[in-house]
Amino acid sequence: MKLLYRTAEWHALAKLRMQTEGSLKLLDDLTTEFGQLLRRFRDLTCNTFATVELPREAAARERRRQENAAISSSSQAGNAAGGQGQTRE
Repeated sequence: MKLLYRTAEWHALAKLRMQTEGSLKLLDDLTTEFGQLLRRFRDLTCNTFATVELPREAAARERRRQENAAISSSSQAGNAAGGQGQTRE
């Protein structure tokens, strides 16, 4: 329950349109505590549930991996072909 409350508190502080020194200090301290609470949740709660990846999630992950590989190889080929996309001033 503490994680839920701290999540709402962190969100409210982060969403402020005008920050003060005090609110930034609170946000900084709360971010540290929030990270600790998330790690505790991961370590204690997540291990008690058996989870599996859905087929559509696996397919989406594979599509992203292939797209990233294609982008990476095309940018490397462009750089090897004479440094396209690079400018000198």
